[in-house]
Amino acid sequence: MGINKRVHKFTKYEFLKKRHINEVKMSRQTSQTDYLKTMIAVIHQTLHSGMWGMEFDKNGKMTEVKWSDEFRKMLGYQNTTDFPNELSSWSDLLHKDDRERVIKEFMDTINDYTGQKSYDVKYRLITKTGEWRHYHAMGRLIRRENGAPRSYIGLFVDITDDVRQEQLLHEALKQAEAANVAKTEFLSSMSHDIRTPMNGIIGMTAIAGSHIDDKERVLDCLRKITTASKHLLNLINEVLDMSKIESGKIDMQSDPLFLPDLIDNLINMVRPQIESHGHELEVSIQNLIHENVLGDSLRIQQVFVNLMGNAIKYTPDGGNISLSIAEKTHPGSKAGCFEFVFEDNGIGMTEEYVKKIFEPFSRAEDTRTNNIQGTGLGMTITQNIVRMMGGNIRVESQINEGTRITVTIFLPISKSEDINEKNFIDLPILVADDDWTVGESASQMLCSLGMKCQWVLSGKDALEKVLEAHKKNEDFFAVIVDWKMPEMDGVETTRAIRKAVGDEIPIIIISAYDWSDIEDEARKAGATAFISKPLFRSRLARLFHSLLQKEDIIEETSALAAFEDLKLEGKHILLAEDNELNAEIAKEVLSSTGAEVDRAENGRLVLDRIKEKPEGYYDLIFMDIRMPVMNGYEASRAIRAAEGQYPREIPIIAMTADAFAEDVQAAKEAGMNEHVAKPLDLDALASVLYRYLAAKDRKTHSQA
Repeated sequence: MGINKRVHKFTKYEFLKKRHINEVKMSRQTSQTDYLKTMIAVIHQTLHSGMWGMEFDKNGKMTEVKWSDEFRKMLGYQNTTDFPNELSSWSDLLHKDDRERVIKEFMDTINDYTGQKSYDVKYRLITKTGEWRHYHAMGRLIRRENGAPRSYIGLFVDITDDVRQEQLLHEALKQAEAANVAKTEFLSSMSHDIRTPMNGIIGMTAIAGSHIDDKERVLDCLRKITTASKHLLNLINEVLDMSKIESGKIDMQSDPLFLPDLIDNLINMVRPQIESHGHELEVSIQNLIHENVLGDSLRIQQVFVNLMGNAIKYTPDGGNISLSIAEKTHPGSKAGCFEFVFEDNGIGMTEEYVKKIFEPFSRAEDTRTNNIQGTGLGMTITQNIVRMMGGNIRVESQINEGTRITVTIFLPISKSEDINEKNFIDLPILVADDDWTVGESASQMLCSLGMKCQWVLSGKDALEKVLEAHKKNEDFFAVIVDWKMPEMDGVETTRAIRKAVGDEIPIIIISAYDWSDIEDEARKAGATAFISKPLFRSRLARLFHSLLQKEDIIEETSALAAFEDLKLEGKHILLAEDNELNAEIAKEVLSSTGAEVDRAENGRLVLDRIKEKPEGYYDLIFMDIRMPVMNGYEASRAIRAAEGQYPREIPIIAMTADAFAEDVQAAKEAGMNEHVAKPLDLDALASVLYRYLAAKDRKTHSQA
């Protein structure tokens, strides 16, 4: 029933009730009883209601109670056997919170010898099915000439729908009022948060201008301007993202997703913050069988970066942060159930704030967080994304003890790489890691591959195990050693094993950090390969497969090269950008790597440049999206549709201010390989250049 009909019904009901009450306020006559019965019958036919009545003897003693069949049926009863004509059959059904008030109202009417008081009360009754429903009972007591009660006649109306509608309207009003208060607070907070980095940008620019000859001072100002700019951009992105979620314009993608790459990207993104705060980060894997899934990698990454970023921000320097990943069994679900637990030993939250942490614009009132800026939208966006994936998020926290956030999502399983794990069965392997959690997790993972795993806590113990096995002529298939261990680190352990038993046993060094600083030393010491933490089943399987096949092992770097370390001399980059200022910035940045950069002002000119140059001349294209004549999507499709292998293989990277997940997906569908958002993030840019240019050369040289 629509709200207009409800209002009409309720208005009619109130009118009839008032008419009924006014009509019975006539002079006390015997005929009133019949008149009342007639009036109540008329109202009864109009509303969903039932009639009730009582008779009294000359002494005022109740002699009879009657409930109409409609009265009984409203409560779920069919006849007098189920619901007898007794006062207790009604009073026993009263809600305990209403009982005293209703009975008092009933007795007050009987005791009102002036004859002016009518019975008019609302209460709850429990039906035969156990449902509490709301009713409005009305009645009038007819008295004899001596004042003694003669008859009690009334109407009983089901008003449950009206009460619930009123409750919904009241709740909606409360929520609207709360939202208005929250938005007012949000705007006040945002005004402060936006002005803070803007003040920094303007102030540092002025300082740099007044110290133009002081190189160190200018560089310091530029670093601070960059930091403030990134923070301002993050504020804007969150507000815009929340707006898209609320308007329902956000779409979730379902693309092939490799979980190890997802976690690697997360760690690489947050590592600078981790290191700047002196935090310890521990990542553990438990029973992760399916690593190839289908999902929206950008949105999942957004969730993880927000949760990890909060853990870093709200944990005092030198804290401990952990991420555990586990695959859970979930009966009835064809998709894989994955649980990600983010935990820290930071400042924690009050129980009251945890209850409203997902509310838009909410921020804890805590002096400890006054200097930590944010929109109050991150957790709202996070919860919405998790729910869109059919998952859930749970927050547990205690003041000064830390926070634990558990994200459970369901992702369809995708086809995994075809590696015959039967070849690993019963192969003996040794793991040396002083971290109990990592060692135990690695041991379980290797055992799940069918290998015979032993695990020790130090390099010294590893050396003893290797010697013991060698003497028995039962050498290990491979030895995995942690880089950073007390007393005897991974490189020293490798050197000692090589000296003791020779070069036959593969030695793999694992690290949570970039091993480039120790790679040359480790290679000279005898290291066969490198692998990064956390250890994933698929990566271990690929590595062991290569060892069994005696293939050359090409390791992926565990950390991105710094932008200033990129050496791209001899590389040719084509930059598609119509805006003069943006083109100047991008060209200056890219040229600093030693690469030669050509510019095209629109998509049509991009096609012309490619045709003018010899095939294979350009190593990479950075493509703006919004350009005149031909936009970036059209240009990319035209390149991919051209004849020959080169147009299909040249890397095309979107470089655009269209930075939502849908924009990234659109770029991919147009044939682009990657997406770099404006304003340019040098870390993201370095990552792309490294993977598509520098790392490609490194792999080619290694294979040669």
